Amino acid sequence: MFKSAPSDYQQQTEQPWRIPVVLAVTMFIGYLDRMNISLALPLIAEEMQWTLAQKKTNGGLLMACFYMAYGVANIFLTPIAARFGPRKSLLVIIGLWSVFTSLGAVFSQILLVFIASRILLGLAEGTHVPMMNQLTKNWFAAHHRSRATGIWMGGLFVAILSGPIILVPVMHHFGWRAGFHLLAITGVIVSLPLVYLFIKDQPRQPPKEDPSKAPPAHYLKADQQSLASIIKTPVFLVALATGLINHMLAVGISNWLPSYLASRSDVDYADLTYLGALPYVFSLLGLVLWPWLGDKTNRRARNAAIGFLLAGASTLVSFNQSSLWLAMAGFTFGIFFITAFTACEHPVIQHLFPQQLVAQGSGVYNGVCMIVGGGIGTFFIGGLMVDANGHTNILPLLLAFSVAAICSLVLHRLIKY
Repeated sequence: MFKSAPSDYQQQTEQPWRIPVVLAVTMFIGYLDRMNISLALPLIAEEMQWTLAQKKTNGGLLMACFYMAYGVANIFLTPIAARFGPRKSLLVIIGLWSVFTSLGAVFSQILLVFIASRILLGLAEGTHVPMMNQLTKNWFAAHHRSRATGIWMGGLFVAILSGPIILVPVMHHFGWRAGFHLLAITGVIVSLPLVYLFIKDQPRQPPKEDPSKAPPAHYLKADQQSLASIIKTPVFLVALATGLINHMLAVGISNWLPSYLASRSDVDYADLTYLGALPYVFSLLGLVLWPWLGDKTNRRARNAAIGFLLAGASTLVSFNQSSLWLAMAGFTFGIFFITAFTACEHPVIQHLFPQQLVAQGSGVYNGVCMIVGGGIGTFFIGGLMVDANGHTNILPLLLAFSVAAICSLVLHRLIKY
């Protein structure tokens, strides 16, 4: 008897490195849907004739409400998405977030409805990262996960890098709503077909672990294999604390940087095409370097601690600079060093949870980080970066970077991963 040849679909999806590449595309478009509000905010504030105080409050609401809803969805909707499986869930949420992105532009004249569209967008995107974490654990052995995760996380940084280059000219010439509609269409015609064709929930054979490179798991006892018990462990709580501070800094600075730069007297809105992208050029290099270094040394959390300290030092030249280019250099190096934690956080979470709980565990971690770090942190950073013309008190930022470094060192001692 001859065995039937695998279908084209099976042949395609049994090549695991295609999985993170497709996920990177979905992350790229999804993150543009998320960050479009930060690029559009200077134009929205001008159109709505907001004062500086209104820009801080209303802009903060439009940004923070997304992250609050995103975090809630991570925690409470991920278990539902996990029952359907990553592939079906990704198809549904990509369709939904495309619709809600476009609706935000249509109903923007009514602030409460505009805010509601951002909440719905957050709920739609909320299970995206947990599903990608589940796919990564399903398809890759531990010694490959940092690089696999780094590939799809690269979509985030490519979005931040290219977002101003793509969206600022569109919004500048055709209005900010055109940028929203463009992203909605792109999600439907690009992300959906790719997921449908190339994503499969799990391989026919589980990935083979390399015993010499597999990280130790002695800190998880045999009776700690439920979701509730694992999220109570010291190692998870320390990882969560580090993630909270990282999200507050990384998300907050990313959201407010376009408005901060646009408020300078030596910067026009059109200049954001390159100024908004420049700090993230080296982040792509970091997303290659840090995952490789993490897989090579098996010391991901220690590398992140060094990154936080160096990012904090970069803060000294990022703010209160009369020279635009010195400020840009500070932001560029700071964001490069922050990627040391970005490269390790999801592999750490993938490692902490058994196969059947990766999505749910990732949902709890990502959800709490986004609610507290992304939501509340956006207001905190907004208070510092709403206007570049005043003096910025950088001591809170330096303290946050220092605490994050300490937490990363503690995480390194606990996990050695």
